[in-house]
Amino acid sequence: MVAAIAPVHLLGSLAPTIQDELGFGDAAQGLAVAGFFGLSAILTSWGGAFTDRRGSTRALRVAVVSSLAGAIVLMLAPAYAVIVIGLLIAAIGNAIAQPGNNAFISAGVPVQRRGFALGLKQSAIPISTGLAGLALPVIAITAGWRFAYLYPIAIAAAALVLIPPVPTAPASPTTARVLRPSRGLVLVTAGAVAAGVAVAPVGAFLVRSLEDAGFDPGTAGIVQLCGSVTLITTRISWGRLMDHTSLDRFSFAFALLTVGSIGYPLLAFGNGPLMVIGALTAYGAAWSWPGIAHLGVVEHHPDDIGGASGILQAGMFTGATLGPGMFGIVAEQVSFAAAWTICFGSAVLGAMFIGFGGRTLRRDGT
Repeated sequence: MVAAIAPVHLLGSLAPTIQDELGFGDAAQGLAVAGFFGLSAILTSWGGAFTDRRGSTRALRVAVVSSLAGAIVLMLAPAYAVIVIGLLIAAIGNAIAQPGNNAFISAGVPVQRRGFALGLKQSAIPISTGLAGLALPVIAITAGWRFAYLYPIAIAAAALVLIPPVPTAPASPTTARVLRPSRGLVLVTAGAVAAGVAVAPVGAFLVRSLEDAGFDPGTAGIVQLCGSVTLITTRISWGRLMDHTSLDRFSFAFALLTVGSIGYPLLAFGNGPLMVIGALTAYGAAWSWPGIAHLGVVEHHPDDIGGASGILQAGMFTGATLGPGMFGIVAEQVSFAAAWTICFGSAVLGAMFIGFGGRTLRRDGT
């Protein structure tokens, strides 16, 4: 998972340096990130069916190879167009990694520890943003941004060797097909789209926003690292909590998004310390819900884990496509404050859809 998402997070963290060298702006960066998540969204349902057909271990190995290739292209990119190509190659691995990991966990982890395992899996994303934030002061400022891409290359190579085989019975080509979603899953997925619009710019533009507000690059990178540590802690903690309680998964995700939305006005209109609090709130609450939603979907669709997870993740990727593109354009043409305000409204809307969708799934018994 770290290998799958690290290429795009590094672009966000190293944006000022990469933009200066290759000559593009915030809007172009947002569109490049949107392309990564857009292709991920298009291919994720296929990735779920591919996982159900070929088995989770083989699917994850294919994902890692794609991520490795994308990171190498990004490291060697001589121009903006090659940056986009590298992200699109990496997006193929990203599209397979989420449903592949969910099926992998479902096959290899006992039910009573599945919430913890999914929380651990979802912590890969903040690990990626944290390492990306750390790469700015530790590597990029001293050795150059290209050397920072050695870390996702190394992680992808290690994952290719270390992914263990999990005994699964791959579905036949006639039974492994894209799942037709229920009304409840559609509502939850719609919430994931809106929530993705709100949270994706945090990883892609937090450093740029903090620098625009007067933070030096090293401090901005450390704030992103602290936010990532917060998110790792909360995602794993919520997963453990789900294993030991009967709390409704989607109601809990609704609460996290609602509380986390408070962070966006602080990022938009706060001063230095308030912006740090806003960043930590957005990381720790607004971005900590996906593992809980994935657990709820897995529990409601035990016979179609790959397909259902692929649909939900396609919604998240769609939001992650729209979010950075919108954010980059608004930040460049208006202000970062206006862009964070849009994220606030999107987080609230996403919470409402996820709450309604969870209620519908419980009522319909799907």
